[in-house]
Amino acid sequence: MTAQPKQHAPAELTPATAVGVAINYRNSLEPDVVLLKRPVAADHHYFEAEQVVLAVEVVSPGTRRRDRLEKPADYADAGIPHYWRIEQNPVHVYAYDLVDGRYELAADSAEELIVAKPFDIRLSVRDITP
Repeated sequence: MTAQPKQHAPAELTPATAVGVAINYRNSLEPDVVLLKRPVAADHHYFEAEQVVLAVEVVSPGTRRRDRLEKPADYADAGIPHYWRIEQNPVHVYAYDLVDGRYELAADSAEELIVAKPFDIRLSVRDITP
């Protein structure tokens, strides 16, 4: 999935996988994909929430509750401006923007996701799903 954001992201942003996000002084999460503000230190395995522009979670049977309820609340509390949730069976992408401390649905689609934030992007859902 990182190929699509990497192809479309502005130069000041970079995607990453397999990294942690420190959401507060005691807790961290590991989104499936993050979009980070540059500069990004190559030797870091986790990043502060302030550096994260977008957190993406791919929902699987074992992570449904966490990815739908718990993680969005934690990301919102940490101030991460955008959250995408990718559902499977059937595939559907939900894009949320942080508004007044909570996520509001900005766009959703099973075919083509079109959003203006964190930058203008039009993605074929088929191309970004695992």
